[in-house]
Amino acid sequence: MRSYEMLAILDAGTENQSEEIAKIEEVIKNLGGTVSKSDAWGKRTLAYPIRKKTEGYYVLFSFELEPSQTFELRRILGLRANVYRQLMTVVGE
Repeated sequence: MRSYEMLAILDAGTENQSEEIAKIEEVIKNLGGTVSKSDAWGKRTLAYPIRKKTEGYYVLFSFELEPSQTFELRRILGLRANVYRQLMTVVGE
């Protein structure tokens, strides 16, 4: 297992952000990972429009996951309509 941090930009227009965060945590757990922390940064103005939207809801996830499962996590999050962008980095290498 390797430690990762992932910053995700979610749709700011979604009414229940905590529900969307819980769904992302569930995806990580279903892939065999463990979520240690999810830190909601809140609604912020985007540097450029994404899908014709100018605001996004930023969330930072800290988790452990097998390196072989990172591609699948990116694929699943890419299919979710409420996830605009995500950036995953390895922690402590």
